[in-house]
Amino acid sequence: MGKNIILQLLFLFFLIVSVSYIKPIKENNKRKNLIYCSPGLNYTLGDIPRIRNTRLIYPDEPSDFPKVVANDNQIPAGIKLNNKLELSLEIEMSDFYLETNNRPGLRLVAVAEKGKAPSIPAPLIRVETGTIIHAVLHNNLKDSAATVYGLQKRPSLVKDSVLLMPGETKEVNFESGSEGTYMYWIKLGTHKRSPNDPEEEQLAGAFIIDPKGGSKPDHVWVMNIFSTTVDTTLLKSGSLEALTINGKSWPFTERITPSVGDTLRWRVINASIRTHPMHLHGFNYSVLSLGKMLTDSIFKPGYETALVTQNMQPRSTMSMKWVASRPGNWLFHCHLSFHVTSDLRLPGMAEMDPPDHLNHMAGLVLGIQIKPGPSDLISKGEAKNIELYTNEYLPGKCARKGFSFSPNFNPDTNTISAPGPLLLLKQYQPTYITVNNRMNEPTSIHWHGLDIDSWSDGVPDWSKSDGKSSPSILPGEKFTYKLTLMRPGSYIYHTHLNDIKQLCAGLYGPIIVLRENEVYNPQKDHFYVVGWKDPNPQSVQDVGLNGSFIQPTLYAHAGETHRLRLMNIEPAGDVNIYMQKDSTPVMIKFIAKDGTDMPAQQQRMVKESPFFGVGETADFLFKPETAGTYTLWISYGAVEFSWKQTWVVTDK
Repeated sequence: MGKNIILQLLFLFFLIVSVSYIKPIKENNKRKNLIYCSPGLNYTLGDIPRIRNTRLIYPDEPSDFPKVVANDNQIPAGIKLNNKLELSLEIEMSDFYLETNNRPGLRLVAVAEKGKAPSIPAPLIRVETGTIIHAVLHNNLKDSAATVYGLQKRPSLVKDSVLLMPGETKEVNFESGSEGTYMYWIKLGTHKRSPNDPEEEQLAGAFIIDPKGGSKPDHVWVMNIFSTTVDTTLLKSGSLEALTINGKSWPFTERITPSVGDTLRWRVINASIRTHPMHLHGFNYSVLSLGKMLTDSIFKPGYETALVTQNMQPRSTMSMKWVASRPGNWLFHCHLSFHVTSDLRLPGMAEMDPPDHLNHMAGLVLGIQIKPGPSDLISKGEAKNIELYTNEYLPGKCARKGFSFSPNFNPDTNTISAPGPLLLLKQYQPTYITVNNRMNEPTSIHWHGLDIDSWSDGVPDWSKSDGKSSPSILPGEKFTYKLTLMRPGSYIYHTHLNDIKQLCAGLYGPIIVLRENEVYNPQKDHFYVVGWKDPNPQSVQDVGLNGSFIQPTLYAHAGETHRLRLMNIEPAGDVNIYMQKDSTPVMIKFIAKDGTDMPAQQQRMVKESPFFGVGETADFLFKPETAGTYTLWISYGAVEFSWKQTWVVTDK
């Protein structure tokens, strides 16, 4: 009996201690009903102590930790003496404010150049090829080891690492190596990451090696992620997260303000363990190189791919260039809906916004404001006018509520049509599309991949040029977009407001732009649009190809050429395409990406295509040589299944 009383008292003691970690917040106009996350408890794995969790912090709380500064990657770290760089880096606990310093933040570990404030991203290392680097590394943490990766000569297929125990200092010496875009990163502890560990990719920075004499002016963008799991009673999403570009989350990321005609050269570094399809609104960009932490492949002239979305793999790099050829406001952002949603914001941030402020995006987004000037857009011929309706369906014959596009005022209200109708357009023909909102919530439509005026780009309260802007189209209202069709190819139209909900409910559709004198033949030209039907897909019923899982049988003749257009507009996930005959691979020709035909030297025959991320389109040619039964497969990377379509090929 006495033993039970002691156990109960011990349980009560630990309960009181646990509750004391959740700090009460006084109600005021700025912080009503805000909730604190429990501070992290330390634990030991083997002999290596490690920080388990961080906690939500507020700027008016007393703190002995330094504040993190946003690193714009303009000033390299270290001191250059002749052909040698002296570099001193420290790892320390810090306070990180990813919006502004008067808003909520996170307590986490960051990297500092000795004598300076810690920064996210980690300090920029930028040297010329052949530079000798002497780096002094110090771990200021008292309760966690740290392992440093990437301080070694490039290129290399083998990762070197430096283990720093708590309080330990070590030195490394190495030559920089070959020119390119690289990165370095730090892992807390020494064990392999488990699913329950926080993501700590804020501990990473750019490592740029220039040719002798330096590179042309450029800008370095580093994507970092910190994420730790919390109880959903504390935060609905179950995660405290910071998804940032150069240390800030949209709309607090750096603004780029070029003039019309400027050529912009960017180095983009995905320092996280997540994939990011990076999409540029309104313009093509050329990919000059693709790399990883220790290697970089710089493309030869003529082999640079022109596209609007590049699916960047975990811990990868890209160098790119593009021309600011028309004025207005534009975006460069990750197209994974979950990486740019306002749901990413920390508790308490929205309460500090100005009244009536609309912030439907956060996270991995950059804003571009091209100064007024001439436009490169060309229009020819008689204008085309299209009416498009957004509709809302309540559960009836459908199992769920949903949205759809329709070309008429009275669609069948008992079915959900996704994707929306094919928009078949002509190059250079001025096209006006009036979107009529028949839903009970606002929407806005983005014309993904098209070169258009900013005011028609469809990002509410951001897209603007020539004194006009893209609005949120309120229920019962309408707005007319002007499309200027510069490049024939495969494109997508989709909602750009409340994206996850509205995309999964059906607000997306295909666009095909034909050449001026081209005639569309639906018997030989086929589109395949991948989308979700549920924000949390669990089965084949929740993901659709052209709105369905079962695909119709197609019929063709041997020797004729068919075009296959693959379009991915799900909130997350990768897809690829391939053809078989009797389980034997059949070659298809990869000819276009993101609405742009690739140069002849880039087009290639493939047994199986690469995987394409959200916002990417790709075109292929299929020419069956013999009669028989073929199977077209489209594979979805995030769920264990594929769609298949039977092709019956006969002799002419």
